[in-house]
Amino acid sequence: MRHRRPVLAALVAAAALVASGCGGGGGGSTSTTAAAPQYKLVTPGVLTIASDIPYPPFEFHKGKTLTGFDVALMDDIANRVKLRPKWVNTDFDTIFTALATGKFDVVAAAVTAYAPKGSPAYTKVQQRRQIVAFSKPYYNSLQSLTINQSKTPNVTSVAQLKGLRAAVQTATTGAFWAEEKLKPLGVKLVSFSKAPDMYAALEAGNVDGVINDLPVSQDAVKTKHDLKVALQINTGEQYAFAVAKDNTALLDATNRAFDALVKDGTYAKVFEQYFPGQKPPAYASSS
Repeated sequence: MRHRRPVLAALVAAAALVASGCGGGGGGSTSTTAAAPQYKLVTPGVLTIASDIPYPPFEFHKGKTLTGFDVALMDDIANRVKLRPKWVNTDFDTIFTALATGKFDVVAAAVTAYAPKGSPAYTKVQQRRQIVAFSKPYYNSLQSLTINQSKTPNVTSVAQLKGLRAAVQTATTGAFWAEEKLKPLGVKLVSFSKAPDMYAALEAGNVDGVINDLPVSQDAVKTKHDLKVALQINTGEQYAFAVAKDNTALLDATNRAFDALVKDGTYAKVFEQYFPGQKPPAYASSS
């Protein structure tokens, strides 16, 4: 939920570097892939990762340590391609143009990169693909409607939001879905730049619902007891990591590293850590 200017060509260090930066990893393996090729990097030997923080359970701080599902996976991937991860917090609505112009090496921010043709998210995904390239998918996501039970307990469908106010996060597929599906119903959309602010507004009664990624809403209601996920919205979305379109070596290495962490069971362990009780994707077997 995620600066430097020109992209610099640099030889990656031959020895594996210990994963570090402003964030800690989440069960990442210390194994590495074959000798790294020549990547285009902001800083030699460093993987500069952009994200929109906080966006739990994908990116958030636990004390002073950055953690989350995306953080654990990307720290592990950085280690496998022999780079030191460095996380940079930025606004989601400019994150792709900043990546394309060389401010970052990769975006790891619960980014919808795949969506069924004809779905509201599909158009947004195609717009993103005009300026960045995406890795293999790493998470299957849904949208959701969250309500405040103490104020609108009877709202159990999007149709019941007619004449009410719904919060969305700027530039997200959830916001795009709401524009297409809710505005025609007469729902007033209220945009926020950061996800936590939407749930705070819902808790305070300033909005009547939140449209956002299901796992983020499920995490938010854990600590805000008046809030409830009233509806899961299946949009067929999948998350992926993003790199600049011309950084094919880094994209290929990211995909190889992801395949390796799936194969050795790291993905399944990390998934269970951040999504206990949920079934991981079919490709992510711990065997």
